[in-house]
Amino acid sequence: MMMLDPICDMVIDMGEARDNGLTLEMPEREYAFCGPGCQVKFAKSPAQYRQKFEDWLAGKYQPKAMM
Repeated sequence: MMMLDPICDMVIDMGEARDNGLTLEMPEREYAFCGPGCQVKFAKSPAQYRQKFEDWLAGKYQPKAMM
């Protein structure tokens, strides 16, 4: 499954992110990240990035990059 890294806009493979320890489980869903820097940044203020992620899921947001 492909997921948006809500920090850097990369679309990444959820399974690969899990294998590399680059996911974060939140009450509403699991988020995936391209690297530890994005993961830490999201963990510090997830509310700042949730809407962009929700918009991406709804097809209202197009990411700039794809991994």
